[in-house]
Amino acid sequence: MRILHLCPLWFAVEQDAPGGIETFLARLIAWLQKQGCESTLLAIGDSRTPADLVPVLPTNVRALMEQGAVWEYHFYEQQQLLLALELAADFDVIHSHLGGGAFFLSGVPGLPAGVLHTLHSPVYRDLEWFVRHHPDFWYSTVSEFQARKLWQQGARRCHVIHNGIDVEEFTFQPEKCGGLAFLGRMERGKGPDLAVQAARRLGMPLLLAGPIVEQEFFDQTIRPFLGREIQYAGVVDHRQKNELFGRAGCVVLPFRQEEGFGLVTIEAMACGTPVVALPNGALPEIIEAGKTGYLAQEEAELATLVPAAMELDRAAIRERVAARFGMASVAERYHQLYTDVAAQRSLKGWRT
Repeated sequence: MRILHLCPLWFAVEQDAPGGIETFLARLIAWLQKQGCESTLLAIGDSRTPADLVPVLPTNVRALMEQGAVWEYHFYEQQQLLLALELAADFDVIHSHLGGGAFFLSGVPGLPAGVLHTLHSPVYRDLEWFVRHHPDFWYSTVSEFQARKLWQQGARRCHVIHNGIDVEEFTFQPEKCGGLAFLGRMERGKGPDLAVQAARRLGMPLLLAGPIVEQEFFDQTIRPFLGREIQYAGVVDHRQKNELFGRAGCVVLPFRQEEGFGLVTIEAMACGTPVVALPNGALPEIIEAGKTGYLAQEEAELATLVPAAMELDRAAIRERVAARFGMASVAERYHQLYTDVAAQRSLKGWRT
């Protein structure tokens, strides 16, 4: 199978990217290679991937925006899509991780490659409206939480493939320390301020990590509490993330927004560390209450669940993640789905 992958241009594709899609795609491509897939990646030029890389830009859009060299994202994504059209004849399947901007590819007359759209973000009404009008497009979601909404709109080719990780990339830490950890973007939707509140209520140290996306939010709700007990580590690489999760007694991920999946959740669990979160989006699919962590029904309940979570068997937590979210099985399922997309394309033409 020859696959052309389209990745968002916000960050480079690499195993310790700031973005979850880029991190996941780096792993997926590597495992697809083992399945016999020949992969090409349309992405940022400094991506680290075993795939053939076709750069859209030399470096990521976020950095270029900070430099003042880029103002609007959409024009660069349009260039990426035009490149995909030029290259389509060389591939069996175009696998898009771009969201709605790439949906038109499924309606291009005579496009020689099949198109699969993986939806990483929560499903809102606008997407439901679109799917109702295009139920025969090929979609994959990273959670049943997303897929249920699409099935309700009549989607006939919507498949659930949970995100996965290579568990061996994460070091199992059988002994917990007494601290808490949070990893995610510093923005209200991710809830780092709720992690701070829980740590202060428990009187426990907290280490926060992730890019500052909403500066005013960070300055008002996080910075005033930074000190010896509550610290901010900035953006971390894979080694630092591995250490952050492994040393924590519990990872607190109180995402306010509906998560399409929540990759950091299973990364923490791969180190044996339990997770306490809010039951938003796909998190109830990921966290098994009493086995790998707990879900708080209210924000105020987060702190009360931490002590119980820290008593869970860390070895059992890692075993559950390996069994449910191992990268080998995820790549195998995508490989089978590519086969179905390509076969249907060959049999019935572009409108299917």
